[in-house]
Amino acid sequence: MKKQLKTTALALPFLLLSQSVLGAQSVDKRIDVEGDLRLNLEVRRGEVEILSWDQEAIVITGTLDEQSEGLTVEQSAGTISIEDKLPRHYSGSNKQGSRLTVKVPRQLKLNSEGVSANYRVSKLSGDINVQTVSGNIKAEELTERVSINTVSGDITSQGLEGKLKLETVSGKIKDKQSLGKVSYTLVSGKLEADSGADQVSIELVSGDAKLTLDKVDRLKAQSVSGNLNLAVSALTTKASLDSVSGDINFSLPANLDATFAIDGGPSGDIDNRLSPDKPKRPKYGPGSSLKFQLGKGSADILINTISGDIDLKSN
Repeated sequence: MKKQLKTTALALPFLLLSQSVLGAQSVDKRIDVEGDLRLNLEVRRGEVEILSWDQEAIVITGTLDEQSEGLTVEQSAGTISIEDKLPRHYSGSNKQGSRLTVKVPRQLKLNSEGVSANYRVSKLSGDINVQTVSGNIKAEELTERVSINTVSGDITSQGLEGKLKLETVSGKIKDKQSLGKVSYTLVSGKLEADSGADQVSIELVSGDAKLTLDKVDRLKAQSVSGNLNLAVSALTTKASLDSVSGDINFSLPANLDATFAIDGGPSGDIDNRLSPDKPKRPKYGPGSSLKFQLGKGSADILINTISGDIDLKSN
């Protein structure tokens, strides 16, 4: 009897494994598309790759979540909605999730959502929106209007162009070779960017940002309890930098044409290595300020801090 129980106990994990494998349902589905494509895609967990191809159709291949109730497809008023349907209450980790590749026409309006799903989205154009809760998002060669949002996941992007919006709460953002107008928003996250965008906006809380920018027309950065490390190769119109309890390090070309207005606040220090001009301090009380001009002074640079240091230097 003991021998039989031992044999059953040894066989049980293999039985569960085989059931798990069998539970991962394969999918190979094609949906023909007519006219402009509006696609809603929801995969709660797993790995999802969305990429373009040269046919007017959507093709989905891979395996579904082990607890999936099936892939649902709805078409209404020119919108196609696809969902990997899970029970209301499900268990397990992202490893048990779907593994899907979704091919779509290059030009489309995409709204893609997940919970712990990781998304990779590449070579699409149009109104592109990808959001998850704890999943990571990798975006490559997306153009026109692009919005990437995750709560605790990381965003890695390269070659984005157009009106770009990258947001995370507690994750990291790494952006390379972006063009156009880009907005970065982070709370307790970390930002690294090497961007060619001509309009750049940064909102940062309890995190650090390090950006290397090319020829910028307008730059706006706001930080609370975080440090800003910024470098630009050219600035044509305006830069506005503000921090509370955070340092601002700003590197600029020595031949820049700009007018500077800097307020160091009640306890901030200003270190100017761009010109011989020195900060002024009030006769009574704390604080420091600095105004000066480089070249023709055509661009406006406004820098303010409360409880932070400001460091200006040439590239």
